Amino acid sequence: METKMLFGVGLVFDTPEFGTIVMGANEELDELLPSTIKEMIGDQIIIKKTDGEEQVYEVVSTQINHSIAGKKNIGICLGKGISPDEISAGSIVYYYP
Repeated sequence: METKMLFGVGLVFDTPEFGTIVMGANEELDELLPSTIKEMIGDQIIIKKTDGEEQVYEVVSTQINHSIAGKKNIGICLGKGISPDEISAGSIVYYYP
C-alpha cells in the first residue's frame, strides 16, 4: 500500500468547541487550491506517530490558512473523541488510500 504524505504535524491542540486539531504544512501543497487540498484529505487520514504506530482517524473538518509568507497551513479537526495526547508533534499525516 503506497500512501502519500500530506504534512508533518507541527502542532496538536484541543479546543472546547471542536476537540483535537492537528496542524502542519507541506511546501509541495502551497501551489494547490484549498479546495484541491481538502479533496485530497477526504474523510479519513492516516497518522504515523513518532513511535512508528499508524492509525486511521476520521476527519471532522479541515481548515486551510495562508501565512504572510505565502505558505499554506493545514488544520484537521479530529473531534472530541480523540485526546491531543495521542498524537505528538513530529507525527506524519498521510492520505487515506
